[in-house]
Amino acid sequence: MKVIEIGNTKIGENYPTFIVAEISGNHNGSLEKAMKLIEKAKKAGVDGIKLQTYLPSTITLNCNNEFFNINQDSIWHGQNLYNLYKKAYNLWQWQPKLKEYAESLGLICFSSSFDKTSVDFLERLKVLAYKIAF
Repeated sequence: MKVIEIGNTKIGENYPTFIVAEISGNHNGSLEKAMKLIEKAKKAGVDGIKLQTYLPSTITLNCNNEFFNINQDSIWHGQNLYNLYKKAYNLWQWQPKLKEYAESLGLICFSSSFDKTSVDFLERLKVLAYKIAF
């Protein structure tokens, strides 16, 4: 198995498991809650935190067409995808603060990128890794 490095952390067969806390939309629209999630993740012993970087408009359309509405088997039934993504997304202006806070706690902060604009943004933030989403 190949060994990869994220910053100074080696990941591979002969190294400890790299544990990631998924922050994504669990902040419920609150920067303070997002910061607390990072703090709790650190206390839980994770190595890194993962955000999601997208804009609702870059991953779906804002329409009420049946193909963009969430089906009845979901807890989000009655919403369309655009509005759900709008509620859950990590505001881009928060991400430098979240990254800085995570790094101050010794955590690696990285993100799922959903499109070229999010990759460009993450490049400017100088994240050490990406999770590719599509």
